[in-house]
Amino acid sequence: MDTPHVYRGARHMHPEHRDEFQLRNLDFLGDPQQLRAAALADLQKVGGRGYQAPRYEEAADGTGSVLVAVDQRGDVVDVNIRSDWRQELIPQSLGPALLEAHRNASTAMVNALALASLAEQERRAAEGGDEPAPPRRLPEAPEPGIAEIWRMLSNVEDMMYRADKLSRQAPADGTHTVHSPFGHFRGTCRGRSLTSITADVMLVEQADSAQLRSAALELFQQAQDTTGRENL
Repeated sequence: MDTPHVYRGARHMHPEHRDEFQLRNLDFLGDPQQLRAAALADLQKVGGRGYQAPRYEEAADGTGSVLVAVDQRGDVVDVNIRSDWRQELIPQSLGPALLEAHRNASTAMVNALALASLAEQERRAAEGGDEPAPPRRLPEAPEPGIAEIWRMLSNVEDMMYRADKLSRQAPADGTHTVHSPFGHFRGTCRGRSLTSITADVMLVEQADSAQLRSAALELFQQAQDTTGRENL
């Protein structure tokens, strides 16, 4: 799988900058006006009502050795494994590092899309001179207000909870295993989520960074095909 690098179009999230664009956690819902002011303050940090979600979001694992980029659909479009990754990780840790980087990139994209939605509401309000129109009601879902928008913007752990809940609602036989073509990585998909990645220690030890990148990309592609792209 020969996927072009996309890092120039993505936000690099190395460990020391990981929280730079993370929104403040909120343990309780306060006054809607205060919530709105806080959400708009976060929006202002990334460009205000002119903000547009990037085509790609990229994030690293905790060591910065592995980076994964996803697009707005949640598809993995690139992987980068540093040539000196062995200084920070043992081979057994490479699979979990890939999964961590992927989750961080997905979270960053969720935040970016939520901010873009809020920015669009602000643009419409500025053009019409009124308060932002509420988002269109989704089928079988309550109409989101500022509190719901704030939750989506601020509570990163909630996304992980929803993914886990979906996987537990899947049929008992909904566990699938995917492999990279030459066996460097094995992934477990439970329900609609990729829940683990393990590495073959011997193969990983013998591979260079380019081979590992290719193997990881193939693994994510198989997982996307198995679980559904939007639920990886």
